[in-house]
Amino acid sequence: MNHDSRIQAITASLEALNVLVCEAATRTTEANDYLLRGDRNAAIGTILDIEVMLTDAIALYRAAIALHRRSPP
Repeated sequence: MNHDSRIQAITASLEALNVLVCEAATRTTEANDYLLRGDRNAAIGTILDIEVMLTDAIALYRAAIALHRRSPP
């Protein structure tokens, strides 16, 4: 993989990582709002898939780091 391709791959990984982390943060805010209104079921329902998002986020993070480490200095 050449330098430009590697940079594009890292950029894509970081952009996707940002989307997932922002979505997870939004969901936690929404869940907290539901809790403040006394709707515990809606709160938990809102965050149920955050674990999958965070697992995907970790994979994207690791991909970006791996691509960086394989780059020549």
